[in-house]
Amino acid sequence: MIKYTIQSNFSFGDISAINFINLGRDDLLEILKIRNDIRVAKWMFTDKEITQHEHFEFIKMLNMQTSKMYLAIKNSNQKILGVISLTNINLIDKSAYIGIYTNPNIDTSNGKLLMEIIKHISFTQIKLKKIFAQCLKGNNKALRFYKKEGFEKIRVVPGYTKKYNKLIDIVELVLTKD
Repeated sequence: MIKYTIQSNFSFGDISAINFINLGRDDLLEILKIRNDIRVAKWMFTDKEITQHEHFEFIKMLNMQTSKMYLAIKNSNQKILGVISLTNINLIDKSAYIGIYTNPNIDTSNGKLLMEIIKHISFTQIKLKKIFAQCLKGNNKALRFYKKEGFEKIRVVPGYTKKYNKLIDIVELVLTKD
């Protein structure tokens, strides 16, 4: 049951959430381009540019996962608005970690839409009770966004990741289903 849900696509009116494992090569290459764009990459936990080979190996690995879900969010014109993910999905604790990034090449901000989709899939489809978010300590835009979306700061984890040869702190937040 969970593997089926993890590998599913979802539809929200004229918006589609397409699982990475169900995307074609062109869409996967577009996602790689978005992920490696400096406007997105600067907020990732690593400073490493993802190669095409690494990207496609990662997609292959997703076929065997029951605790990870990566989805491309597309509009009615099939334009990729952004990417959302649920990782460390734990059905016993009814929790998961989320990831979100928007396509920086689109004029409009789609963060709120992507968050609505994450919440729906997490709380309605998978029936989770809480979702966690993590972001780099200096990512004030993300911290304001999460707070506005109802997330509460849990803790700061010192030296969680290494980026540009420096240890970087991250902030962990949680959103609990009412």
